[in-house]
Amino acid sequence: MTVRRTILSLGLCLALCGTKALAGAPMGPAMATLESGQWSISFEYAHENIDLAADGHSVESLVGGGSQRYSQSFAIDELESNMFLGRLTYGLSNTWDVFVRVGLSDAKDDLEATGPGIISGTNGQLGFDGSHGLTWGIGTRATFWSSGPWGIAGLAQVTWMDPDDSDFRLTVPGASNQAVVGEGELDYLQSQFSLALMYQENSWGVWIGPFVQLVDGDLDLDAQFVIDGATQGNLAFSGDLEEESMVGGHAGAAYAISDSLACWIEGQFTADSWLLGIGGIIRIE
Repeated sequence: MTVRRTILSLGLCLALCGTKALAGAPMGPAMATLESGQWSISFEYAHENIDLAADGHSVESLVGGGSQRYSQSFAIDELESNMFLGRLTYGLSNTWDVFVRVGLSDAKDDLEATGPGIISGTNGQLGFDGSHGLTWGIGTRATFWSSGPWGIAGLAQVTWMDPDDSDFRLTVPGASNQAVVGEGELDYLQSQFSLALMYQENSWGVWIGPFVQLVDGDLDLDAQFVIDGATQGNLAFSGDLEEESMVGGHAGAAYAISDSLACWIEGQFTADSWLLGIGGIIRIE
C-alpha cells in the first residue's frame, strides 16, 4: 500500500486528552489524503470541553426611565459541545487537499459573572444550554515531506459554531418573587493550524504534533428584571469571547478498512482544553 493510500485510510485508535478545556473542531488526518482530482466524503463526531472568557459591557434600564452602563466579564469554564459534521474533500494534487464541512453543534455550561449588576446579585451563575445549531467550516491540509514510513504534514482550518440560543431564569437570593429572566446567544469561530509527524505501516497510520488555535466570538444576553411577575427593567450584555490557551498538542491514528473506506480517532489538548474526535472516510473512485 502506498504512503498516500495509507494516509487516506487513517483511522481507529490512539487519542490524546488533556486536563481541562479548550480545543477546537475535529481535525482528522492532518495530512493530504487524496490523489490529484479525487474526492472523498467524511462523517465526523467530536466532543470538546472548552474554557473561554467574555469581556464586555452591560446596560441596565428601568421601565420608568434611567439606566446605568458598566463593565462586565463572564468566565465560561468547561463549556461542553458535541459536533456532528460532514466533510467534502478534494485533492488539488497528490500532496494537497482542500475541504468544506457542515453540520450541527450544541453548547452547555454555567457562566459565572464578575463585576456589578443584577446577574452578580443572583450569585453570578447563569446556565447556558443551547441545543444544536449550524456549524460549518473550510480548511486545507498538505504533506510536506515523506521518506519511507515517515512524513511531516500540516493542516489549517476555520470552523464557525452557532449553537441555538438558551433561555435562563435567575432568582434573587432571599427574594423568591424577584428574578432575572432572559435569553443568551453564543457564537464563535475557531481557527486552527497544526503540524504533525506521521508514521504509517501497512494499513495503519499514527501522527502527533503541535497546534495553535484562536477563538473569536460573541456572547449576548437580553433579559428583564421581574418582581411579582411584572417587568421592572431590562438588561443587555454584549461581550467578546476569547480563548484561555492558544498552543497545544494533537495525536491520532487511523486504519484502512479497504482501498476506499477508512476510519480515524484523534485527541487535542491545551493547558485548558481537550477534544476527542472520531470519523470515517469514503473515497469516491
